[in-house]
Amino acid sequence: MTLRTAPWGPVSDDGDHRRRDAGPRLLPFHRLGHADPEHRWWKPLVELVVFGAVYLLVTVVFGVVWAVGVMSTRGQDALDDLFADPLALDVMDPAVFFMMFFSIVLMIPAILLARLVMGPRPVGLLLSVTGRLRWAFLARTLAVALTIYVIGYGAVSLFELLVLGELSAPQPVEGFGLILAMVVLVVPLQCAAEELVFRGYLLQTVGRWVRRPVFAVLLPVPLFTFAHFYDVWGLLSVAVMAVVAGWLSWRTGGLEAAIGLHVANNVVVTLLAAVGWADPNATESSWVAAALTVVFDVVYAVLVVRLARKHGVEVTRTVPAPLPPLTGGWGPVPAAPVPPGAWMCPGPPACPGHWAGHGHPSAPQPAPERLP
Repeated sequence: MTLRTAPWGPVSDDGDHRRRDAGPRLLPFHRLGHADPEHRWWKPLVELVVFGAVYLLVTVVFGVVWAVGVMSTRGQDALDDLFADPLALDVMDPAVFFMMFFSIVLMIPAILLARLVMGPRPVGLLLSVTGRLRWAFLARTLAVALTIYVIGYGAVSLFELLVLGELSAPQPVEGFGLILAMVVLVVPLQCAAEELVFRGYLLQTVGRWVRRPVFAVLLPVPLFTFAHFYDVWGLLSVAVMAVVAGWLSWRTGGLEAAIGLHVANNVVVTLLAAVGWADPNATESSWVAAALTVVFDVVYAVLVVRLARKHGVEVTRTVPAPLPPLTGGWGPVPAAPVPPGAWMCPGPPACPGHWAGHGHPSAPQPAPERLP
């Protein structure tokens, strides 16, 4: 049974979900594991095992299907040609591009199945405090991020053209049409998959054990950063984006802002590589690129927080204290107070197994109240 707070309400968390004398708690995104009345500290560890096992299985199946497809279209020696030097793989080869990006997409069904097995429920709590993906907010954040990146990289290109005279004419890679289709269809899913794992699962796992959001935001950053193979400036750029994405997930109550930032970054970078204006295989960066990342991401964070306030995006999930067990007699059980202006779940079938009314759990329920 859950209540959803009025947008941008106060954030609080009374800690132990087993307390019977506490009132409703306002849980921020990183503490949503405590929305589960069956929460236990070890459950995220089992969830990780289930996720790893499922991801390994689906990745092996995908790898076999992909290899068969490549050999059937390019010949029996195609794999030997592609992997003659694994460190020199051409990311802009359509087959390699699909293999690298779609193998990450497979983390989505793996982590969702692990959450379905271990909870908390609904599974959508992995996405936001509302238990679902807030598509309208995602569209707005993506529009903001794309605008910032297009204007930013456009300004850099104009500077190179007017001052340095180094901007070359676009030279689309071979198979540009296939690459473009995958940039539109596969890259956003790849970004969403990474956010589900690093800003969803990991953020909420740390939040199950530690109350302060700073630890939930920062502790997953090294794992995300060193999953990329760049020099120190490139790794710094990745770390900055990870911190901003984690902070926005906590501040806006969901993954939409993080997904929007990640999608804009990867789509713009891969498109630049596809037209020959960036090296897709480069592992070296510069302090200028790192500085641009800081500027882009900080501007994005400021604009998104203002956008969330303007549109009243919910940033906490209100979870009432569990009803105490009946100890004898047939008297009514006191209900936990409801925050003013909150939306109350009306009970089954909307909230299977729980009632949201006053008195005994089987009592008839009042009509739901919506936010004004």
